[in-house]
Amino acid sequence: MCWGVPAVVRKIDGEFAEIDYGDGVLRKVIVGIAEEKLNKGDLVIVHAGVIITKLSFEDASTTAEMLRDIARTAGESSDLLEHYERILKLSKEVKE
Repeated sequence: MCWGVPAVVRKIDGEFAEIDYGDGVLRKVIVGIAEEKLNKGDLVIVHAGVIITKLSFEDASTTAEMLRDIARTAGESSDLLEHYERILKLSKEVKE
């Protein structure tokens, strides 16, 4: 099973980038996408230390809303929802 984790780009340095999973720890990863230009504050999916795709703010917001509905229906908190909310907030802060 592959597991890609949403993160925010904090710095770009050629073929490498520093990303934040929303925990405040910067991690150096490989930029594995060629055709899409990355910018500071972009949302990305990271798998095994490689950025494999960009994630639009709208798509991430839609996912967060879906997770919010599931958590509300289940009456439980969601770690994944908290992760999405952290990276959405961080993405906005970094782009400002």
